[in-house]
Amino acid sequence: MTNRKLIRWLSMELLLVTFFSLVTITSEAQNKIQVTSFKRMETDVTARVTAPRRDQNGEVCALIRIVTTEKDLMFEPDALGITARENKPGEIWLYVPRGARRVSIMHDKFGVLRNYFYPDIIEKATVYEMEVQVGDGVWQAPIGTNTQLIVMRPDPATASIYIDNEQVPTENGLFTATMKKGTHTYRVEAPMYAPEAGVIDLGSDQKVMSVTLNPRFGYLEIFSLPEQDAKVYIDDVPVGLTPYKSDRMPLRDYRVRIEKEYFFSIDSIVTISAGKTGSLTFKMKSTIKPPTPRRMLIMADMGYQASQLSYGGMIGFVRENGAYIRFRSDFGSVSADLECDDTGTLTSGGEGKPYYKTGVEHKSRMSVVAGYLRHVWKPLYVYIGAGYGNRTLAWETVDGELVKNTGRSATGVAGEAGVILSVGKFAISAGYHTVNFKCHELGAGIGIIF
Repeated sequence: MTNRKLIRWLSMELLLVTFFSLVTITSEAQNKIQVTSFKRMETDVTARVTAPRRDQNGEVCALIRIVTTEKDLMFEPDALGITARENKPGEIWLYVPRGARRVSIMHDKFGVLRNYFYPDIIEKATVYEMEVQVGDGVWQAPIGTNTQLIVMRPDPATASIYIDNEQVPTENGLFTATMKKGTHTYRVEAPMYAPEAGVIDLGSDQKVMSVTLNPRFGYLEIFSLPEQDAKVYIDDVPVGLTPYKSDRMPLRDYRVRIEKEYFFSIDSIVTISAGKTGSLTFKMKSTIKPPTPRRMLIMADMGYQASQLSYGGMIGFVRENGAYIRFRSDFGSVSADLECDDTGTLTSGGEGKPYYKTGVEHKSRMSVVAGYLRHVWKPLYVYIGAGYGNRTLAWETVDGELVKNTGRSATGVAGEAGVILSVGKFAISAGYHTVNFKCHELGAGIGIIF
C-alpha cells in the first residue's frame, strides 16, 4: 500500500469513528429509546399454555413482553417477521417465530433504536421480557447491560453483510446495530468481489470497522488507428465500436477481434487483471492498396561498342508503370561521299580499292529512344524502348578522302532494353542498345530517383 493510500485510509477511519462518536452523543438528545434489560422468563407459561399463537408454519411462537408505558411504539422485525402484536396494561406483547434475531423500535417523537439484536436465543413457546425506557427524563446508561454498538462500513457500499450467518440490513452503505457482547462471526460478499470473513469481539467499547473487498474484475479499453468506429468482438460476441470501454469483466483471458470495411481484421489475446484497465491499440491496414507515389528518375549514362564511346542522359517518371526518354551521342560528325564494303572496295562514287591510311578511322554515333518503364520489385525496374539512331564508320585514303564503311555503319530504327537498380535515392543501370540490329552497344548509367 502506498503512503498516499495509507494516509487516505487512516483519514477515512478517523472520520468514521468521529462521526459515530457524534452520533452516539447526539442520540442522547434525539433517540430516547433504550433497552434496559432482556431476560428469559423460565416460569411463564403464557406462550405455550395460557395464550399461545402459531406462526405461518404452524409452529408455536415465542412471546416477547415489552415492558413500557408508551403504547405508540412501532416495531420493524427481521426477515422472520412478527406474527401478532397485543397492547396490554404496562406491556406490549410481540409474538415472533422461533429463531428471530433482531428488531428495530421506532417512535414519531422519541426517534429510533435500530437493529437491536436479541441477546438470547429465541426459542418456540418461550416467554422473554424486554424493558424499554422511553421519554425525555434523565438519560442514564442501563445497569449491567450486555449489549454493545457495532458499526461496519463495507466497500463496495452495496455489499451484503452476514452476522452469525444471518444477512443484516445496511442503510446508506453502513450497518449499525446493538448486539450482545461477546464473539460474533461476520462475512461480507458482493458480486465479482472476493468475500471476506472474520470474527468480531464486542466488549466494553463500541466497534467501528471498515471491510474493503478485493475486486475480481477488471476493465478493457480498445482503440483502432488510423480509423475509429471499427466493430469490436470479444470471444466472437459483438460488444460495440472503437474507441471501446468495457463494463466489469471477470478475471481471465479473452480473444479480441476488430473489423472494419476495407480493412483487414485483427485479433489478439488479452488478460484481464484484478482492479486494472487493460488497453489495446490496433493499427489497421487497408485492404485497398494505396497508389504508389510517382517517382522521377534522372541518369547520366554511357555506351560502348567497338572501341567507340558515347555519352548521354535519361529521364523518366514511374509509379508501377512509367515512361522514359534517352539521348546518347559521341558528339562527333562524319561526312563521306564515297562508300565501300568491309574489304575496302568502293561500292559507290568510284571503282577499285583505294589506298587507306593505316589505323585512321572516323566515327560518329547518335540515338534518341523513348519507351516503357516498369517497377518490378522494391529496388528493381526494367525498361524497353525504341527510336531513331545512326552509327557511321569511315576510313581515310592517302588522298585525304573519307570512305564510309557501309558494313559497319547503320541508320534507322534503334531499340534497347535494360534494368535499373535503386539503392535509396541512388540508381544504377545496365542495358543493351542496337541500331537496325546491325550495330550493337552496351550501356551503363548512374543517377538519382526521388
